[in-house]
Amino acid sequence: MAQKIATDFFDLAVRRKMYSGKSNLKFYLNNFFENVDLSQKEVLDVGGGKGLLSFYAAVKGAKNVVCLEPEKDGSRTGMIKGYNELRNELPESLPVKLIALRLQEFLQQTIPATYDVVIMHNSINHLDEDACIHLLDNEDSYKRYLTVFKNVYRVMKKKAVLIATDVSCNNFFNDIGMKNIFVPSIEWYKHQKPDTWISLLKAAGFKNPIVKWLTPNRLGKPGRLLLGNYFMSYLTRSFFKVTMEK
Repeated sequence: MAQKIATDFFDLAVRRKMYSGKSNLKFYLNNFFENVDLSQKEVLDVGGGKGLLSFYAAVKGAKNVVCLEPEKDGSRTGMIKGYNELRNELPESLPVKLIALRLQEFLQQTIPATYDVVIMHNSINHLDEDACIHLLDNEDSYKRYLTVFKNVYRVMKKKAVLIATDVSCNNFFNDIGMKNIFVPSIEWYKHQKPDTWISLLKAAGFKNPIVKWLTPNRLGKPGRLLLGNYFMSYLTRSFFKVTMEK
């Protein structure tokens, strides 16, 4: 039964054009959740959009998943509609719940030590976009983000894992003032380097940072081997994953 649900999930994601192909999607999800056990875990997916990662976590055995999607502050429109459509085509038994709140609002009503895994998939810079832009040159902006991260830390269990992905503002095309040919729509000034996020997360109490430079999924393992390093990422997309623990 579990295998059939997983197969149906991948087929559905591709059919709904959430990903170009099953092999690409499987590669990305395996890469994203590398060394993270989801079985019987409480998961919070911040800025979860249409719920791709949320439902995958449930398919992999998560006990409960909250998909937090306010459909604003950087997200594209239609996310909640897309989530509901996906929800309607998947088994009701999958323990995923959509909550249309910003993270800051949600944290105010969440008890301590609730979550085993917190996901910030391309959402970390949107938690407070203005503060993110001025994170390094404005003390108030720094404190605002620090407060958010301390509250995230509060609602996580001991040894819980935080996974965050984003692009780094440190990129070759940005540094020379040109539009990036790989990701032309990125507004680089709205992003920060992984070291900046790690420093801030450490100040909030998190530890054991691991940085991975992510590569195009269509290139698979060879692409990861050849391009999954800082230098090649700097020359291309600067897409990274930071994993830290409580």
